[in-house]
Amino acid sequence: MPQSMDRSLIASTARARRVTREEVVKLKVTTEKKGIFSSVGNMIKSIALMLSFKPSVKAKADCKIAGHVMPASGWPAGKFPNCVDCGQRITSPTHLRNSVWKH
Repeated sequence: MPQSMDRSLIASTARARRVTREEVVKLKVTTEKKGIFSSVGNMIKSIALMLSFKPSVKAKADCKIAGHVMPASGWPAGKFPNCVDCGQRITSPTHLRNSVWKH
């Protein structure tokens, strides 16, 4: 061991006391909420969590970076097709994916 090391930082050989089952049960009883208000609160939290879910917007971000995806039906004569991923109107062939280098 190097001379500069502080020996007080080295852990002693004494072990920590183990937690008994009774202590764990007491801790659970004191930390868990019981009653109708806690179940109603949990239900409201669950509903709020479900309502706050937002679908991914990754496709739109990919289209802005890499370009749009042409539909399988192709480019109809006289009309502008919509992107398969984001649904935005494709007005030029340069807006398509892999047509030109995007920055």
